[in-house]
Amino acid sequence: MIMMLPFLTGMLAVWFGIRGQRRMCLSLWFITLVIFAAWCQVHMTDPLGFSL
Repeated sequence: MIMMLPFLTGMLAVWFGIRGQRRMCLSLWFITLVIFAAWCQVHMTDPLGFSL
């Protein structure tokens, strides 16, 4: 469910790009990049939840 948001914003960016709305397309691509960076930061700093 968490990964649905960046894929949704990426899909919307492609859709707006196809329609020729460049500003909205670039804005959504930037938002997608920020979301991916935020999730990457969360997953990199989380401790693993298993014991060896």
